[in-house]
Amino acid sequence: MNDRLNRQTGRAWLKNSTSAGIVNSTETYQNRGMKRLPFGSRWFACLTLALSMFSMSAQDKPDSGGWASLGAMPAPAWDGQTLLFRSAQGTLAITPLSDNVVRVRFTRQPAFGRDHSYAVMNRDLGMPEAKAKIGSKGATLATPSLKVIIQYAPLRISFADTAEIILDADDPARGISFVGSEFRVAKQLHDDEHVYGFGEKTGRLDKRGWKLGGYNYVMWNSDTPAYDASTDPLYVTVPFFMVTRHGAAHGIFLDSTWRSFFDVGREAPDLLTFGADGGDLDYYFINGPDPKKVIERYTALTGRMPLPPLWSLGYQQCRWSYYPESRVRLLADTFRQKQVPADGIWLDIHYMQDYKPFTWNHDRFPTPKKMISDLRAQGFHLVTILDGHPPALKGYAPYDSGMAGDDFVKLPDGKVYEGPVWPSQAGEHPSSVFPDFTRPATREWWGSLYKSLLDVGVAGIWNDMDEPSVFDTANGTMPPDVIFDNEGQPATSLEVHNVYGQLMSRSTFEGLSRLQPDRRAFVLTRSSFAGGQRYAAVWTGDATADWSSLRQSVSMLLGLGVSGFPFVGSDIGGFVRMPSAELCTRWLQAAVFYPFMRMHTEIATPDKEPWSYGWRFEAINRRAIELRYELLPYIYNVMQHASETGVPALRPLFLDFPDDERAADVDDEFLFGSDLLVAPVLWEGAQGRDVYLPAGDWFDYWTGKHYTGNATISIPVTMDSIPMFVRGGGFIFCQPVVQYTGQMAGNPLRVLVAPVASKRSEGGPAPESESSLYEDNGESLAYRKGDYLKRRFHQVRDEQSLTIEISAPEGTYRPAKRDLLLTTWLDDKPRAVIEQSGGAAKDETLPQLDPGDLASSTRGWSYSNGVLTVKDRDQFEAMHFIIQR
Repeated sequence: MNDRLNRQTGRAWLKNSTSAGIVNSTETYQNRGMKRLPFGSRWFACLTLALSMFSMSAQDKPDSGGWASLGAMPAPAWDGQTLLFRSAQGTLAITPLSDNVVRVRFTRQPAFGRDHSYAVMNRDLGMPEAKAKIGSKGATLATPSLKVIIQYAPLRISFADTAEIILDADDPARGISFVGSEFRVAKQLHDDEHVYGFGEKTGRLDKRGWKLGGYNYVMWNSDTPAYDASTDPLYVTVPFFMVTRHGAAHGIFLDSTWRSFFDVGREAPDLLTFGADGGDLDYYFINGPDPKKVIERYTALTGRMPLPPLWSLGYQQCRWSYYPESRVRLLADTFRQKQVPADGIWLDIHYMQDYKPFTWNHDRFPTPKKMISDLRAQGFHLVTILDGHPPALKGYAPYDSGMAGDDFVKLPDGKVYEGPVWPSQAGEHPSSVFPDFTRPATREWWGSLYKSLLDVGVAGIWNDMDEPSVFDTANGTMPPDVIFDNEGQPATSLEVHNVYGQLMSRSTFEGLSRLQPDRRAFVLTRSSFAGGQRYAAVWTGDATADWSSLRQSVSMLLGLGVSGFPFVGSDIGGFVRMPSAELCTRWLQAAVFYPFMRMHTEIATPDKEPWSYGWRFEAINRRAIELRYELLPYIYNVMQHASETGVPALRPLFLDFPDDERAADVDDEFLFGSDLLVAPVLWEGAQGRDVYLPAGDWFDYWTGKHYTGNATISIPVTMDSIPMFVRGGGFIFCQPVVQYTGQMAGNPLRVLVAPVASKRSEGGPAPESESSLYEDNGESLAYRKGDYLKRRFHQVRDEQSLTIEISAPEGTYRPAKRDLLLTTWLDDKPRAVIEQSGGAAKDETLPQLDPGDLASSTRGWSYSNGVLTVKDRDQFEAMHFIIQR
């Protein structure tokens, strides 16, 4: 009753606010909580999960719950591509897609239906050299990297490497089981295995949990405001997980859009089970053994993040809501006056007229095109929210054209489904209709509607409420029996609910790409499904402003990265409630390394900008954002690599150190790329921080202090501390502070070259390391045609000299003229620095200068306090420097 009363009073207030000015910051929390209505109750999810538990005998007999395990099947047929089993129980197909990827399908029908997926975009992974052996009791299917072992009675499947070490095996008692339309698969789980992934999930990064207590999860996209560590499900469904053991990794992707379930040792410590409420079983076994290779192969199946526009990697400022226009302009002016770098300003739902998509409230924003043009002149890009729930109002163009095009989701009787969302809180209080994004023509129609926003200069689109969220319903979403087109094979919400947000962001991304074919589209979504990384960045929804949510944001983003989503972030400071100054600053410091970096807050909180907590915190927050901009060349470089390989920029330690058992459990620090380890301060009032450094040499980013890895160190921290460590042999690409990405052209490129071990092993080569730097114009798609610049940076270091070599460029792009500064830590001042030239040109000894004189010179070197800096013009061609020691 109190919850209902809170909702009613909140909505009445929101209705009045649609014609008011700036919201009073003293509004009560029940009003502030109104933006994201809860999805049912937590007990409902727990009850559903409890009902999903099952127990089966080893024989093909139903247990007391009706579950039956797949029993004996006759020997299969082999057509050179697929092992096909048929019996009265159903049809099973095992198909190798490559040497390291095997697909397993099972249907209880005599034959498979349509082979369709919203997640998988590419099964052509290179025809493997697979050989089948069919025996009387079992069969094997071998590729150059894997061996699939199939037992007939009862039917059980195992995957082994070429040494016949079992990587993954069905549980002997359960295997594949089914009841009614539901199915489950039970896999063996060992105490020394670690399990990661599952997309956007709370809890520890390693889903074995505390003391192998395990986790169980539901996949059902849900609007869950103010969630905490116990909340499940959340907004995004990614039915993929990775298992590591003794450094070797494999993954399993369950390609099911139905409500699905995963239990990682929770029901029984030796079982990992997964399944869904309907549809056929369709899963992919993905071998590594390197965990990065698992992600690469998984994203080869489901697609990879497109290279984002450079501005979207800068700092973004948002709240629910910035209005009227004068407030937005004041916000932009304040950023520039205070010299706090920023690239994006975001508008939440109050910029629209009565919350109607594709409209402007011209009382609040009388001249949106001019405002956006003026903001762009100041270096800002404007992003607008766009929810997929147009009101059912005749005369409103999107509704009229959608009705004419048969574009909305329907009830079983053929009528268009209507439900209350934001438009019901304003104007004529209309219910909303919902585009059927499972219909290709609807996706194209909806995507075309963005033209009105792009025409006034909007730079990016923010899709929200796309689980989809529906107000005043018991389940928080559409009824289960609404009908979707499902790309020509009609289905209910039970089957396609989880993919709604992914398909909305697809419609948005493809629409923006058609309307501006030479520009990179930017889309942010709250809800998605596996494969959604192809269309949009993801943020973790309506987190609470507390310290546990800050800590949770790290493990959640790492889990999303492992699950194929590299462009991710969380609302800095939390969305629900107001953070303390210390919490907001610590969150901001961590978010310097979140690929998507945005501060956001709910409607009735006080101002929450970098300067909102007084001069001391303003200075600290400015410095944190400046660090983001200093590191943008490195960040962009690593994000480009993520778009090319699927390996996330923000990554857990185990990805780079799979053999390190101590790294396997670390989820309060992370790597950004391979060369930078970050250990943000995540506890209130902290005066120190324990940091685990994996094996190798590490250098404090700020001081150059050397640490030997495979050890935990304790370091003191102050309020402005961001503990960062450079991997020995690493290359960190930097620039001077700029106020927005449009100012980067012509600024010096700074390359921090971390020492690699200077003593060679007896009879071995000199220690060396290398990296590469990618650059392009940051805006267009010309890089796809070769208009980019990629160079290899290589160092060789021994007791006598340090050689730094820059390769000849790949690609046609050339940045604006600029200086090149190479920086490294050396114990002693060099004897000389020589630039070697190719061809007939002579080698040149660069002049030694004082640090102050070097800043005003075009060439030379300086040495001060253990830091060597070499300066030259960046020639965008092969360059070779020898530092004589």
